[in-house]
Amino acid sequence: MGPLRLLIFGTRGNWGRLAGIAVGVGIGVLLALMLVAGANALETRDIRASWLQPSVSELSTATSGDTLAARSDDIFGGNRIDRLDVAVPTHGNATIPGMEAPAPGTYMASPALAELIENAPPPQLQDRYGEPAGTLPEGLLASPDSLVVVVGGTPEEVSALSSAGVVVSFDPAAYGGNQNYQTLALVGALAILIPAFLLVAVSTTLGSAARAERWQTLRTIGASRRFVKRVALTEAAGTAILGATLGVGGFFALRPLLALLPVAGERLVADDLTVSITVVLVVAVAVVIGAVLAASRSVRHAGGSATSQAVFEQTPSVARVIPLLAGLGLFILVSAFAGQIPVPLAVPIVASFALIAIGLLIAGPYFTWLTGTWFARLAQTGDAVIASRRIVRTPRAGFRSVAGLVAATFVITVFAFSASAGVRAGAYTSDPLLPDDAVAANIDLDTDITAASVEERLSQVSGITGVYFTYTNGEGTYIAGDDAQTLTDNALAAEIGEVTGGIYSLTPDGPALHEATISTLDGTRISDIIVRTDSRASSIEETRTALLTLEGVNRSAGAWTRAEFVADTDSDLATQFTEIGRLAIVIVTLLAAAVLAIATIAALYDRKRTFSLLQLIGMHRNTLTKIVSWETLVPLLSILAPTILLGWLTAHMLITSLSERSLSWPDSLLGISLAATGLMVVVSIVLAARVGNTITRSSENTRRE
Repeated sequence: MGPLRLLIFGTRGNWGRLAGIAVGVGIGVLLALMLVAGANALETRDIRASWLQPSVSELSTATSGDTLAARSDDIFGGNRIDRLDVAVPTHGNATIPGMEAPAPGTYMASPALAELIENAPPPQLQDRYGEPAGTLPEGLLASPDSLVVVVGGTPEEVSALSSAGVVVSFDPAAYGGNQNYQTLALVGALAILIPAFLLVAVSTTLGSAARAERWQTLRTIGASRRFVKRVALTEAAGTAILGATLGVGGFFALRPLLALLPVAGERLVADDLTVSITVVLVVAVAVVIGAVLAASRSVRHAGGSATSQAVFEQTPSVARVIPLLAGLGLFILVSAFAGQIPVPLAVPIVASFALIAIGLLIAGPYFTWLTGTWFARLAQTGDAVIASRRIVRTPRAGFRSVAGLVAATFVITVFAFSASAGVRAGAYTSDPLLPDDAVAANIDLDTDITAASVEERLSQVSGITGVYFTYTNGEGTYIAGDDAQTLTDNALAAEIGEVTGGIYSLTPDGPALHEATISTLDGTRISDIIVRTDSRASSIEETRTALLTLEGVNRSAGAWTRAEFVADTDSDLATQFTEIGRLAIVIVTLLAAAVLAIATIAALYDRKRTFSLLQLIGMHRNTLTKIVSWETLVPLLSILAPTILLGWLTAHMLITSLSERSLSWPDSLLGISLAATGLMVVVSIVLAARVGNTITRSSENTRRE
């Protein structure tokens, strides 16, 4: 009971410190469990919705008993719709799990899409699919927000679609998206975990620093080292267990709120956010063991004298930079030889990111020592001298206070610059073939369609201002000169133009149109239909519906505006990276604030005797604020510029390794986050100074002196 009595019957300030430790540990455990649950939820929803990506074989192998399916993407009002056309015979070899397939001419939509269809005029959306036959079961949908439609058709209708195939199986499987998405998710999780673990480590340090002097006092009055160690370990284990319990409880309490966060544009399902008891125990036990080891280390370093306050750390060596350089070297190799690496690209990329991020924290004390040495030569005032001596003598402790901000700045820079890699509609050419108000569709290769029949069908749609066609002879795509002039505001003067980069004119270099080498369009067939509208959203959607229901149109390719097509092409990487990055930036910024405040206060508790002595000999209370300011700003400024540079370089190599995009100006969230970081520094300094003045003026310290 002795150790427990010392732990329980402490001062009110001691209770406050213990509460701070428990809360810090709890937040770290909470975030770790949230990341594990999020990963489980993404895999679960991928498996649940994987029937939308059925395993198919060639149509040439089809028999009368086979199920045919064709996967395609649709769009309405900027919302992407997953469409699956199916032809399921009465006794088909493969059926959609959990539902009966709609009959030809009917459709079944997800609840979110059914509501969208109900609120839109039929010519804008419903006419694309036929008559409603019910809603899709929620158990087949990735998210409550999923926009999914299954359209029934005859075997002839489905087999005419370019994406059609014979269904081998609808069985659920872990799809998980492309490797790029998985890599980005891992990088985002790692980016959040690093400052989360920093928070747990710093919180534990707060407990050790606050109790170190009492341990020394107990040793001075005759307590055995074993007894002191029992006191320290009891406190560390108790607060860690309490913090882990708070984190686990907080996770289950906040799980419904976590499900509201959109990932890849859709909310998660709360029931998918599961964490096994084994994982919960592993995280909790790991945190408790870490806290106990930190307390044990602190006891070993505690001197035998209660008045021993001078602490000198070993001067950091340049070897601390090696992990950082290793991470950069590995990233350079990955970027240069991405196509020749025998293992999945996610492995070296995540390893490189981890080495750079952790290496930056390992190298931090060395940069702090270098800057502190320079600062000590320039220090003139008393507060600057005190701060500089502390930085030079204890560079690791000095850097520990700003480690969270350094990690946050690195992560913020990486994701802010990476988000700029998204492709924009105007990034390809200054003279696009498609105006902003136009919708385009592709014609099936084996379809003989005439311009007159298309114009007759589209004449029934209001809001159309012009219909134009491109033609192909099998070797190139061409357009009449007068049509090209109308569509591009007279950008082409030739009688016949040749289209470069496809109908959506996705050409990064050179014009989208140039003079054709053929002299006539005779003998060519229609390749694409371009329809200009009056720019109203309703006109664009009615035009899209008319095109998708037009015989001969390649419905698998869809009907898109140029901006929609570019955005959809880019959504597999840049959009998802932006979503992950912005979420990581917000969480990391908040974590950095907590780490900075706790680490700064921990450093003050560690030197409360020194500050009490200075207070007794007449130190002005503002002097403490200045000391804290120097001790925060000097280590931060010593590594801030390299951190931002490394963040940009990491973002550049990350994006160029996963795609052929390049970076541009960073996301606007970078400026906001860096401003928030600066504000956190000011708030933490003011808070720490107030806590420090309270510590040095406490009656306990005064009586001791």
